[in-house]
Amino acid sequence: MYGAYPRTVRDRDEHFGIVPLEAMAAHKPVIACNSGGPVETVKDGESGFLCDPTPQSFSLAMAKFLKDPSLAEKMGANARSHVTTTFSTKTFGDQLNQYAVDVVAKSKQHNRYKAE
Repeated sequence: MYGAYPRTVRDRDEHFGIVPLEAMAAHKPVIACNSGGPVETVKDGESGFLCDPTPQSFSLAMAKFLKDPSLAEKMGANARSHVTTTFSTKTFGDQLNQYAVDVVAKSKQHNRYKAE
């Protein structure tokens, strides 16, 4: 189980946050607060656990990994897959390009209606 230990992110008001993404890129499942940026980046139950910001909630999530060590490896693999497909520079570039194409198309459509 070397390297499969989860990464905990306890910041309650973490905005987007790079720490969970870096952990997931390193095949680490993430245990984070269910608020702020982690809600956008961590898939609860798949790439980690989103918890209430209490010691009890974090402890219960950690206990799941202790009870089933293979869970950390499985979630770590899911985390790596999720971060590389959702947050890679290629994915970001593709989404940004599509956004620009959509804006131009809407602008042309708007201008066409104005001309009529």
